[in-house]
Amino acid sequence: MADFGDRIEEIKVLLPSKDKALAYAELLQLQEISAVESSALDTLADSSHAILSFVVADIHDNEEEIASQALKCLGFMIYHPTVVASIRGDCADAIIESLEKVITTTKIKSVCNLGVWCISIQQFSSSFLAPHLQSLLRAVTHALDNPIGSLSITFEAMQAVEKLACTLTEQMRSMASLWTPPIYRRLVSLDKRDRDISERCLLKIMPIIRPSPITLAKALAQDMKKKLLVAMKELLDQGLKIPCLQAWGWFIRLLGPYAIKNKHLVNEMLKVLEQTFSDFDSQVQIASLVAWQGLIDVLIEPEVEGSLNNLAERHDVRVLSTSEPNNTQSETDRHAKRIKLIMEPITGIMSSKCDVSVRTSCLSVWSYLLHKLGASVSSQTVIKTVWEPIIEGVFRTGPDKQSIWLWNFCLDLFDILILGRNNTTGGDLAFGKCSVKHYPINCSPWSLCQLDFFIEMISILVNHESNNSTVALEYRSLASDAALRLFGSLLETVQRALRCVSTTYDDVIRCLKTIFRFLMNMFENSKCDCPHTCLEFLKVVIERLEPSVLESPLYKVTLENTFIKNLESGNEIRCVQLPGICLVDFDQTVLPLVYLSNLYFYVVVNSSLKAHESESVLQHMQGYLKFLLSSYNPREVLHAFTLMLYKNTVVSSLQIWVVLVNSLKECIEGKPDQSIQKMVNDDIGYSIVLHLLSYPFASWPFCQMNVELQIIVEVWESLYVSVDEASESAHLPDKSFSEDFSAIFNGGIDQFSSEVDTGAELQLKETKCSGGFVLLSGNIVICVLKQLAWSIKSNGQHNINCDGRKSTILNSMALAARFLKLFWANKEKTDPSHLSVASRFLSELVDIVGCLRQKEDAFILIETVSSPLLEWLSEMHILDKNTSYQLQLLWTEMLKALQKNRPPVDFNSSLLKFQQPLLEIALDHPNPAISNATINFWNSTYGARNKLDFPKTLAPVLHKLSVSGKINICSDHCLEDSAQTFKVTNILKRCSKRVEITGGAVNGFEKIDSGSKRKRLELTEHQKEVRRAQQGRNRDCSRHGPGVKTYTALDFSQGNEQSQDSPRC
Repeated sequence: MADFGDRIEEIKVLLPSKDKALAYAELLQLQEISAVESSALDTLADSSHAILSFVVADIHDNEEEIASQALKCLGFMIYHPTVVASIRGDCADAIIESLEKVITTTKIKSVCNLGVWCISIQQFSSSFLAPHLQSLLRAVTHALDNPIGSLSITFEAMQAVEKLACTLTEQMRSMASLWTPPIYRRLVSLDKRDRDISERCLLKIMPIIRPSPITLAKALAQDMKKKLLVAMKELLDQGLKIPCLQAWGWFIRLLGPYAIKNKHLVNEMLKVLEQTFSDFDSQVQIASLVAWQGLIDVLIEPEVEGSLNNLAERHDVRVLSTSEPNNTQSETDRHAKRIKLIMEPITGIMSSKCDVSVRTSCLSVWSYLLHKLGASVSSQTVIKTVWEPIIEGVFRTGPDKQSIWLWNFCLDLFDILILGRNNTTGGDLAFGKCSVKHYPINCSPWSLCQLDFFIEMISILVNHESNNSTVALEYRSLASDAALRLFGSLLETVQRALRCVSTTYDDVIRCLKTIFRFLMNMFENSKCDCPHTCLEFLKVVIERLEPSVLESPLYKVTLENTFIKNLESGNEIRCVQLPGICLVDFDQTVLPLVYLSNLYFYVVVNSSLKAHESESVLQHMQGYLKFLLSSYNPREVLHAFTLMLYKNTVVSSLQIWVVLVNSLKECIEGKPDQSIQKMVNDDIGYSIVLHLLSYPFASWPFCQMNVELQIIVEVWESLYVSVDEASESAHLPDKSFSEDFSAIFNGGIDQFSSEVDTGAELQLKETKCSGGFVLLSGNIVICVLKQLAWSIKSNGQHNINCDGRKSTILNSMALAARFLKLFWANKEKTDPSHLSVASRFLSELVDIVGCLRQKEDAFILIETVSSPLLEWLSEMHILDKNTSYQLQLLWTEMLKALQKNRPPVDFNSSLLKFQQPLLEIALDHPNPAISNATINFWNSTYGARNKLDFPKTLAPVLHKLSVSGKINICSDHCLEDSAQTFKVTNILKRCSKRVEITGGAVNGFEKIDSGSKRKRLELTEHQKEVRRAQQGRNRDCSRHGPGVKTYTALDFSQGNEQSQDSPRC
């Protein structure tokens, strides 16, 4: 390093001499060495004071070479911090003064260039430079507009400006009016190089001069009026439209808020954009939009946002109230006018058929406007003037191959607005060759009074999907999905608003009516051409709105039946009504949940009439009902759908019924101890379940077999078993589920049979309908009997009814009897399915008979099934082997039941007369099993009794069997015509019979003088019990719909043959 020091000393000797050129050449070499060797740099720093004194003087040398070399050496020394730190204050001052002087006085281009270069790279501290800023700016501004006209000097001057702006930011900002004009004036130069370097410089210093100081804005305004406006028009005339628009954008930004005070100037500037916005060149239109973004910076200042926010807060917009009156303040009006001015070209471009790139740029500007508006972006004014025209235009146009991403961009922004959430992310969203600048948006909660606007925008999407048949299916589906997404977000926001304590009752009702009106209009306009869309909208409602709203009796809404009336093919049906068991019709106002259920049913019924959509719609319905039944009160849901089924039965109603019952079954399985027991404990729920179970046979004449009978049967059985078991476990003293259902079904069979007989319905003329009803009825009866047998076996005795007496099986046995009649009326149906049902039915009936232990129950069985059983036994030959075998078992069990029940049965003449038709057939039946069982029964019952009066028609059979030795006839029995001995009269409205003695007294009763007064025989305790049971049954007959004929008023348990109500003897 000693050699480096020696060379420095040599340079010091040469600098004052005439060999200055050699000295500076040597110094430049040493500076290059010191740049890589720190020790050399330290040596150079130590000698800097001595060297700089010569350098500062030599930069003014008239010889270009020496001056240039001196400036290069000076630049190195004031750039490196090590050397700068060694420079004394007086020396530094001399450097600044010398540089200013040489820049402003020299006529040598390279010297001036190097002088400005030295300022742009110097590393003096800001504390040192501050006092010299005036001098430095004089030098720099001179260089910017240098007399030499050198572009390179101008470029270096701009570099010096950037350096000073970074070092002395505040001072440079306050003095911007001095050094900025020479830069921005070059924006309107015809020379592209001038424009480019000027714009690059402005981009770097923009953070320092924005917002523009008032002095700068005034200076620019003066320049605009004097020559810049003229220069811009000249650029337009020269065809340089894009440079003109770039300059326009810079000027409007630099004017800042001051532009608002110079309306005349701004109007003159706007005339330029009037020409460019209508240009056919897409690049010119894009440049116009970029320039227009500058106007947004000017007009939408923080005070504008604050004014709109204050307006919103004063009217409780932020708490989602619905009170937002018009603000008449002039300041707010001015802000609204500015926003409207900004939106004019944006709206015009988005509604035109311009190039996609132009629309992309337009949406970027729109996004920037939303960003600048801040929290006021959700205010009523902004929604009306900024959001609505763009969203409506984009949604009406719809997505296509070229603009799908623009459509998605608007969709995402609109979703953010609906949710009232902030979008803090921004950036460029690239789509192919185009990209949209996405700015963060600060959305705040909006007012419920704006709900109509959001509904209207969503309606545009829905109508686009349903009414635009020319649009590709793919894009129609996109519109549908988008509408559903926005509707879900809307309901989510609405639900948040409804939780607020500030939301009034009127707000809730108005909100529900708006939503329901939208759904109604959507369904009516689509005419159910898009059923899945309609169903999804309804599903979103029940998912996003809470049960506290949809199930609340406070928020009942008027039920519009106009859409239900459109079901032209629907029939209203009814099942047999029992006292206290009825399906209550809807009131004029209903729960919101019931209203939605009606809408859903309407869509399902209409779409299920179309075969190609039926299956998918029913699948959707099952998911919908599963959610409803698990999330809401099952009673309300079932009531709505069950009532709608009865009021509007169509050909596909049984399919809907299957889905409803399956959904209920899943609900029961999920909450076995809650759902169904609550239903059976509640009178309304109990009635609903009974009507739901009755629907298959009640609707059978009007429904086509669109679903397999086996499916209906399986679904029905699963529900019946669940309800019956729940009813049993609930121990309801005043209800008998199996009896109530049997009473309803009895009436249903009677009604069906009468319609078949009279041919009242065209559908019933087809044997298929009648045959299907027989199979359905048979399976239902089988299930009822199976559950009844299970109940008897598990309980050991019957439950106690409301009157304190044991309940009977009257209606259940009457149901069995009706099926026997129904099957025999259709006996021509001897196919395997019918015979199989008959066989299983008889098997279950055999099981029931085997469970009977009470004499009363046995009499009910015998009395109800005897008449139809006679036909079966008479033509037993048409039955198959299995059915015949089950019939044989039934007959055998019935005979055993009479023999083994308690208290014992008195096989007297009255009972014999009742059994006469069956015994007449069975005693001499061609089937040995039946005849043998009957003969054994006779021998152990009637054959062992004396004092019997045999019916006349039975006498020939008894004679034949007696002669052959098969039956026993006591020798003292009288073979008389029973018609001459007993007179049987109907009493108690055909529910019982009285046997009146017309001959002499029998069975040990005393003979009473016919002239004496009438005297009623005193009843035994058992006879009193039987009488009470008869009265209970009489009330049951009057209470449970169809009258069931019974003969249990006859007392077959005592030795006498008189009834309790026997007339005087």
